[in-house]
Amino acid sequence: MTGAPKQGSFLPVLLLIAFGAVLPYLLTGGFQLRLAMLVWIYAILCMGFNLLYGYAGQITLGQQAFFAIAAYAFGMLQNKLGFGPFPALLASIALCSALALVIGIPLLRLRTHYLAMATLAFGLVFASVAKLWIDFTGGSSGVGIPPLTYAGEPLNRYGVYYVVLAAASLVLLLHDFIIRSHVGRALQAIRDDETAASALGVDVTRYKLRMFVLSAAIAAVAGCAYSIVILRVDPSLSGFNILVNILTVAVVGGLGTRFGPVVGAIFLIVLPQYLVGFGELETLVYGVFILGFLLFLPHGLAGLFETGDWRRLLRRKASTGSQA
Repeated sequence: MTGAPKQGSFLPVLLLIAFGAVLPYLLTGGFQLRLAMLVWIYAILCMGFNLLYGYAGQITLGQQAFFAIAAYAFGMLQNKLGFGPFPALLASIALCSALALVIGIPLLRLRTHYLAMATLAFGLVFASVAKLWIDFTGGSSGVGIPPLTYAGEPLNRYGVYYVVLAAASLVLLLHDFIIRSHVGRALQAIRDDETAASALGVDVTRYKLRMFVLSAAIAAVAGCAYSIVILRVDPSLSGFNILVNILTVAVVGGLGTRFGPVVGAIFLIVLPQYLVGFGELETLVYGVFILGFLLFLPHGLAGLFETGDWRRLLRRKASTGSQA
């Protein structure tokens, strides 16, 4: 866990969004644009996880289930009930929020690894249902997603990118607003010591439940964004690999930091493209990178600047050099 990051200015968020807006003009092909969209999608997904775990300290391992539920709902509402994309998006977010509210009331009575195991079980149950309920979910084949259209024509890849960017920008602004507000301070108090936070007047139960519901809603946005990029959803969206990706982004980017989800998502999506040349050793090299972050950058890449880790690293290097 990190200490309270410096509040800083709102300007970096606006600059990041502006950079996202011009990014397609800096890329050279459709594959790179697709990677950029996946970066934003994972950033969205992990911003909800960051608020819930990084700030509120609630160790939940079920974000991938809400990610998949929303993607399935987004597709099925359009295919089977004739919803438009925007009503389907809103309905998917509402569904995940309502489900999080229902299961959050009993689950959030649990703490530490008990909460982690309970939410992990929820994700595993949904993955099994999605795979085995073939008549409803399509089983392993999944569900096709209608492409987004404008004026009767399918959006091109640039149009889809800007839709994803718009969703990511809204979530990023909300994420940053919560962190910088009194809510963020209350969440950090809960993370550090629930008993002390309660004694100071923080309604611990209400804050935890609100963040659980909000994180599910944010995961729903990510799920819908993923579905319009890939145009198909299947049980793998709620699988263990998605959970591992979320945890990788958290470790590399930095839990409890403003920009950790974005920085970690860049690492998750971009680095494997450079490791292909290692062949069979790709997984090993990737694991070494993750281990290095755990050992030497416990607050992640974003934590280097937000928590002053870079100063501690320089002091440590200087002291090591003087002893030598």
